[in-house]
Amino acid sequence: MVKVRHTKRETIARVQAEYRALDRVVRKLGETGLRRPVPGFGARARIARERWLGKDALAHIVEWKRQALRGVRREASDAALRGQPIDRKNRILYERWHDRPARAVVAYHRSVHRDIVRALRAKPDEYFRDPPRSPQWPNDLIGHARGHRERHLERVVGALAQRRSMGQ
Repeated sequence: MVKVRHTKRETIARVQAEYRALDRVVRKLGETGLRRPVPGFGARARIARERWLGKDALAHIVEWKRQALRGVRREASDAALRGQPIDRKNRILYERWHDRPARAVVAYHRSVHRDIVRALRAKPDEYFRDPPRSPQWPNDLIGHARGHRERHLERVVGALAQRRSMGQ
C-alpha cells in the first residue's frame, strides 16, 4: 500500500472540502429530505422492515467523524462502542440519534465540524507528516463521509429532484 506524508494545510483543506460537499447535500435535502428513507443504508445493522432515514445517514457520518475527532484529541473512544463489532456499533449510533429531530442532527453535524477544524489546527505539522499514512487519511473525516454522501444522501437528493420535475 502506498503511504504519503500529508501536510497540515492540505489535510485541513480536504476535510473542509468534504464538509462543504456534505453540507450542500444537507441543505438541498432540508428537513423533508432528511426524513425520507434511504434505500440500502444500514443494511447490516437494521432489523427487518426498518427504514433508516436521511437524518440517520447524516448522524452515522457525523458520529464516525466524532470518533475520529476523539482520536485526534487522543481521547478515549466512545465507551458504548468499545469492543463491539461494526454492525453493533452502527446500530448503537442509530438508536442514539433516530428519535431526535433532523434539525438536531444538522446542528450536531456543524458543531462537530467546528470542533474537528479547531483540533486539527491545534496539531503541529509533524502530526500530519509523520508517520506516512494512506492517501485517504483521515478516512472517517473524508472518505467514509464521501462514500455515504455519494451512495446514499445524494441519491435521495436525486429522487427528490425527479419527483419535483414530475410534479409530485
